[in-house]
Amino acid sequence: MDGLFDLDAIPEPGPAPAGLPLLAQRRRLRRQSGLSLHQVADACDVDTVRAWEQGGTTPRGDTAAIYGHLLAALQALQEGTVGPQPLPAQAPDWAALGILRQEIPTQVAAQAPCRRCQQPTQHRVGGRPQHLGTRCPAPDAGRPPLPSPASRPAPAQPPPSSPALPGQRPPFETSPTVRLAYPPTRARGTSDGPLAVLEAGLSGLTAHLADGRTRTCPADDLHGLLAWAVHTSLGAAPVRREALPSGPLLVLTPSARARLALPADLPARHPRGDHPLLHQARAIGWQTDADGLGPWMRLHPSTGDPACDSIHLAVTDWGALHHDAWNLPEELAPGELATILGQYTSLVRTPPGHPGACGHQLMRDLRPPAHRHTATGALQTTGVRGALTTPVDPAPCEAPPGHQLASHRAEQDALADTDIDWWRHPAPDEADRAYAVCLAVNLLHLAGSNEIRVSDKPARHEHYPHFDPKRPGSWLVDLSAVPPNPLLPPAFAGTGLAWHTTPAVAYAALRVGAAQLQPVQGWLRPGPTVPYLAPWYDHLRLARLTVLERLGITAAMDTPDLLAALAALPRADPRQRALLHALHATAQDAFKALAQPPALSGQAAPAPWPTPKEPTWRPDLRAAVLANARANLHRKLARTSRSGYRPLAVVGGHIVYATRTPHLTEITDSPHSDFRIGISPGHVLPVAVRPMHWYTARCEEGANPAQLLKDTCPSW
Repeated sequence: MDGLFDLDAIPEPGPAPAGLPLLAQRRRLRRQSGLSLHQVADACDVDTVRAWEQGGTTPRGDTAAIYGHLLAALQALQEGTVGPQPLPAQAPDWAALGILRQEIPTQVAAQAPCRRCQQPTQHRVGGRPQHLGTRCPAPDAGRPPLPSPASRPAPAQPPPSSPALPGQRPPFETSPTVRLAYPPTRARGTSDGPLAVLEAGLSGLTAHLADGRTRTCPADDLHGLLAWAVHTSLGAAPVRREALPSGPLLVLTPSARARLALPADLPARHPRGDHPLLHQARAIGWQTDADGLGPWMRLHPSTGDPACDSIHLAVTDWGALHHDAWNLPEELAPGELATILGQYTSLVRTPPGHPGACGHQLMRDLRPPAHRHTATGALQTTGVRGALTTPVDPAPCEAPPGHQLASHRAEQDALADTDIDWWRHPAPDEADRAYAVCLAVNLLHLAGSNEIRVSDKPARHEHYPHFDPKRPGSWLVDLSAVPPNPLLPPAFAGTGLAWHTTPAVAYAALRVGAAQLQPVQGWLRPGPTVPYLAPWYDHLRLARLTVLERLGITAAMDTPDLLAALAALPRADPRQRALLHALHATAQDAFKALAQPPALSGQAAPAPWPTPKEPTWRPDLRAAVLANARANLHRKLARTSRSGYRPLAVVGGHIVYATRTPHLTEITDSPHSDFRIGISPGHVLPVAVRPMHWYTARCEEGANPAQLLKDTCPSW
C-alpha cells in the first residue's frame, strides 16, 4: 500500500483461497480474456503478477484471495456460469479490467463514481469511493468520464519564467480522448532518428532531430505528444541483432514543457501518486513504469510491453540532462542538444536516463536474453549465449544495505572489498623532493572488468571449499598471510577473517600461494561462467577513443604530443568534452546501478526490500569489479615501488607521488614502473602538480591530499 490509502481502509490479512489454478491455467485464463499483466496487477493492487504466473512467488493472505477470485471470475466468464461473490475486502478492482468489467458475472456489489476518475467502483478508501489499483482505468471509447468539476484540479497559471504561448491551454485541462495504440515493433520506422528535442515557438512545437532536420509537432498536451511520437518514424535499431530496439526519446525544453501544460516543479515519482499528469496518460490507456514520474520517465500502453513499446521523456526543467552527470554546456541551443544526444546514441545507445542507467542497460543490450512480448507472447528476440536470464538473490554477505538479506547481518559479515582510500606522511627522502605529482588511472573500474567471470546461477553455501580462481563467488578467508608494506596501501580492505570476492582472493594467492589460503566458508556460483562484461568493455572503450579522436587525441601520439594535447583539452570544443564526460559517467556509474535499491514508494524510508526482479541486478558483480580494480592497482603500485617511487596518497584511481621534477614522466619512465601514459582504460594521465609543502600541510590537517586533487580535476 502507499500513502494514498488511509490506514483504516487497509484490510487485515485473510486466509488464502483453497488453492489457486495451475500456472499454465493462470496464463491461459488471462490471455483468453484479453487482459495484460498490468491490468491483472492493477485489479489485485500489486505491482506485477508475472512471478505468480511463472511460479517465482506465491501470493498470500488477502492478496491471494483477490487473485483467486479474479481467476475464478474469468473461469466463470468463459464457461458461461456465475462465480461466487467475494467479500468486499477480497474483491478485485473490477474496473481495472477495462470494458471486460461489464461482463464479469460476480460484479453485483453497489458501485459509485471513483473520486479520482469518476468511473464506477465498489471499493472505499476513507469512506469515499476510490479504485484500489495502482492506476484508474481509461474511459470507454466514445464514453467520456462523468463530469465532476469538484474532482478536477483548478487550472494553474504558468510560472513567470515560462510565459504562456499563443494557443496554450491551461495546465491539465482535459478533453474527451480515446485509447492510443502503438504499432507493432516491426511496423515502426526509424528514418527520423532516435530522438527529438522539442521547443515551443509562436506557431507551435518544433522538433529538432539528431541529424539536424526539424519537424513540426502539432501537440498541445501529453496525449497529442504521444500520438505524434507514435505516428512519427522515431526510434533506433537495436545495438545488436538479437537485442530489442530502443524506443524514441523526447526531450522537452522549458518552452515545450510550458506549451504542453506540464508543471514547472518535479512531481512525486511514485506511480501511484494521484497526479493530473498520470490522469492524462491513463485517459488514453498509457501508464508509466515502476519509477513513475521524474526527470526521466517511460510511458507505454497498458496492454503493451514496457521493454518493447515505450516512449521516453526527458524534462529538462525537472533536472534531466543538466543535473544528472551529463555536464552539458549552459545555454545549449535545442538543435545542438539534439546533435550531442544523437552522437551519444550512435556511440552507446538511446539514453533512457542518466549515464549510469544507460551503461547498465547497455550491458543487457550487448548480452540480450530471449524475450517474449508480455502481452502477446510473441518472440521478440532470440537472445545470445552468456545472457543473464534469471533474477538471483545475492549471498547474505553480498546484499547491499537495505536489502532484506542484510537486515540482521553483523557489520563484519559484509563484503570487505572496497576502493583504496589511504595516505601517509612522506618519508625523509621523499620530504626532500620538491613536488607532489598526482596521476589518475583511466576508468579504473572499467579497466580489467572484461576478464571477470560471471555465472547466471544462484550462490551455494559451502564449508571449507577449495579455492578456485575461476569460480565466481564470495569467500570467508583470512588474508593476513600476505605481508604488508607500511609504505604501500593495504592490498585488501578487510583485516583478519573477512568476506572477499574471487578477484581479491586470487590476488592474495598470487602473492603467497594458494596453499596458504584456506577459506572457512563460501557462497559460490556454479558454472558455466562467461566474461559477461567483455563486449560492454569493448563497446565503451571504442566509444571513448572515438570522442578523443574528435578532440585531436589519438593512441598513436608520442608522449610529449599527447601531454600537450591533454593540457589543451580544457579549451577544446565544450560539446565534445561534455560527451566525453558523459561516456566516463556511463562506464563508472553503471557499476553502481548493479546494486542500486528499487524505486522508493514516496519519500518514506522503506522496509527491508527484496531482490529486484531484474536479472542484471547483480551486487556480486559490482563487488567483484571493485576487488579486481583494487588488486590491479595495488599490483602496479608494488611493482613501481621497486624504482624508489612509493605512493604518498591514493583514493580510487588517483595517486600522489613525491618527485624531483614536476613531470609525470619521472615516474612512468623509471625502470620498474608499471604505469604507462595513454588514453586506454588502465593507462594513466596527469592530474595536478603541487609543491611538497602543500602536501605536508594537508597531512597536518588530517585530509587525504589525493581526494582534494581528485575533487578539483575533470573526469577525463
